[in-house]
Amino acid sequence: MEAVFERTVYLVSSFWEYFRIILDVLLVAFLLYWVYTFISNTRAMQLLKGLVAIFVVAVLSHVLRLDTLNWLITNLTSYIVITVIILFQPELRRLLTQFGQRNWISNAFTTDTFPLDEMVNAIAAMAEERIGSLIVIERNTGLKAYIESGVIINSVVTEELIRTVFFPNTALHDGAIIIQEARIMAAACYLPLSDSRQLKKQHGARHRAALGIAEETDALVIVTSEETGGISIMVNGRMFSRIKLSDLKNMILYFMNPKTAYEEKYSIK
Repeated sequence: MEAVFERTVYLVSSFWEYFRIILDVLLVAFLLYWVYTFISNTRAMQLLKGLVAIFVVAVLSHVLRLDTLNWLITNLTSYIVITVIILFQPELRRLLTQFGQRNWISNAFTTDTFPLDEMVNAIAAMAEERIGSLIVIERNTGLKAYIESGVIINSVVTEELIRTVFFPNTALHDGAIIIQEARIMAAACYLPLSDSRQLKKQHGARHRAALGIAEETDALVIVTSEETGGISIMVNGRMFSRIKLSDLKNMILYFMNPKTAYEEKYSIK
């Protein structure tokens, strides 16, 4: 009987040891993948390539016993770390902010209270008339600081109000409107500008601001271009361009639905 008990304890401890190792590897793999997806479209990606190159050179210098080169890399390591922190402080801040503010169990998006058709109709009309617009919808990350940078409206979402705000040469047409809890809380809001490589030369300040807020928060951002009339969606630091009007409503519902993944269904164009 004692032998059976010891055998059981041994099997349980062995199982736990294997499970612990597998769990450890999976968590590290997930963390590395998440960091990679975050920096893949930023200038930090070039930094990562440079660090990998330095690491390879350091390993080779150690294996080949290149003492002078190994001494140089070893003494420069601390300076490299400090330089990385200083030069890429914005990327590091965004990384930590997104991780800390992300709600891994998202709140439900209730279409019963959100006037989605009003917003979609306004976006379609502005796209057809080539009127530039920038609409930010709050999800889990609070946007109070950005709301306070604009003009407080605190109004229901209507097609007429959105189109009036962004009509050229009006007092509030520059900047973004922010929708919070199914209400337009503010207009003419200032947003951070992105320097992502996803942005092309034809993208102006409106697209840079849209992607900037999508990088720093989990907000859903919709942009219409005054040059082309094109519709773009920014979410989780990614830009989805050339959105068809027939797909717009479904994409908004998809990205606001906590039961679905954010990026997998639609590919970047």
